Amino acid sequence: MYTPFLFDTSEQGLHFVLLHKKTIEAFPMHWHEEIEIAYAEEGETTLFLNGETVTIHPGEAVFINSGDCHYFLPSKSLLTSIIFSPDILGSENLVSGIRKRLDENSRTSASWSAEDKAALQSILGELVAADRESFEYELIVRSALCRLVALAADPKHREASGPERKSESAKVRERIGNVFRYVEEHYSEPISLPAAAAASGYVPTYFSRVFKSCTGMTFYDYLTVFRIRKAEVRLLNTNDSISSIADASGFSSVKTFDRVFKDLTGSSPLKFRKMHTVPKTGRKPGKDRDQSR
Repeated sequence: MYTPFLFDTSEQGLHFVLLHKKTIEAFPMHWHEEIEIAYAEEGETTLFLNGETVTIHPGEAVFINSGDCHYFLPSKSLLTSIIFSPDILGSENLVSGIRKRLDENSRTSASWSAEDKAALQSILGELVAADRESFEYELIVRSALCRLVALAADPKHREASGPERKSESAKVRERIGNVFRYVEEHYSEPISLPAAAAASGYVPTYFSRVFKSCTGMTFYDYLTVFRIRKAEVRLLNTNDSISSIADASGFSSVKTFDRVFKDLTGSSPLKFRKMHTVPKTGRKPGKDRDQSR
């Protein structure tokens, strides 16, 4: 299963993760099989979702379906994000129906009734307050997730746009999802635009337009940001040298890696490592022998 860049949806074997984000940092456009429900606690939150800009305000949620292309714009808002595998909800047929219903319904709770908004907030509160060490934790999580999805998938929240448009959009997302998978599997190797286009089933020129429309960025911009994010993970969690990380992240030289890393993060790879602790070893990052600045 394709997993997003910096987290794993596993919470005590439940395929579930609950994230609280006070400050939302820049995060590359991505796609995952998990369903995500993001709830704005404080401040305004804006994200790019399937080629459209979506904004939620305090007390509102956005529902990100399996396969949706999305990223959150940087902000100082307080956001609670719940990410979980659809498998936790039940059978394959049920999950398929849920995905279809979520595609048909409104992607935010902005137009919901006060009663439904209150129910959403109450269920989210149960998840946040649940004691992870308790015997009942798994039951609470499964129950709350099922009720959240039932609320979001309710036919009364159906969007006005017709099924033809929804069906076409789902097909495009599936093709772009194939490209995300391809990048995940081959980012350490040279990747050309024609190769990425072949993964989508589109010809290169059309692929470029569709990818930009769906993600808000060019394919090469996406690939570069993806590689840098992967490099960040290695810098913080391994003792690998800068040159080794550059090569493993798909960069042809340390010089290119250093330049691109600085452009995107504001610091060199070595300085980035020095500012953080490597949790697995306790080694002081400053001991790296690489001279990249």
